Amino acid sequence: MDRSDAKLLTASSAGSGDAYSEFFRRHVDAITRYAVRRCANPEDVADLVAECFLVALQAAHRYIPETDTALPWLFGISRRLLAKQRRKYVGNRRIEVKASNAFPVFTAAEDNEIASAIDAARQAPALEAALNDLTSAERDVLELIAYDGLSPSEAAAALEITPNAARLRLSRARRAVRSQIAPAPLAGRAVEDGEYAF
Repeated sequence: MDRSDAKLLTASSAGSGDAYSEFFRRHVDAITRYAVRRCANPEDVADLVAECFLVALQAAHRYIPETDTALPWLFGISRRLLAKQRRKYVGNRRIEVKASNAFPVFTAAEDNEIASAIDAARQAPALEAALNDLTSAERDVLELIAYDGLSPSEAAAALEITPNAARLRLSRARRAVRSQIAPAPLAGRAVEDGEYAF
């Protein structure tokens, strides 16, 4: 029988490498997918995943289970680390521009990423506009549910808000997106709280 995440983290904090390995294997794919969608390059993905699990190991003794899975807790850690990573990137870019006294030149890989983003924007301008009109709070909830597969309660735990606040933000986001995208209805997947991804 599989041990719960809470039990694995308790054992990990007591020094069990086997427990932490099992915890890592259980969640590394989900955290990697989260990072891939949000990081600029493979190195940043690797850094974010490694740092997330390092922080989780260091904080394992403080883990308080709010849901059946520790995944929302890991997403919360990843979210904070991603914000830190982005601040560092912006600071480094500013230093590079000042040092070179020139505007940055895109690499071939960056050019390809930009071309892909332009193509995607052309294919779905209405969706893009709708998502851009959302508040960052609404968009965070929508992304965690629609892209990362969390329930509203799990998204609430990741964002450190109440489940009711998460459901309210999700409802507002869905209503705003639906009002701008017509006539095709927005399809979604049912999640455990009886809500839908969109």
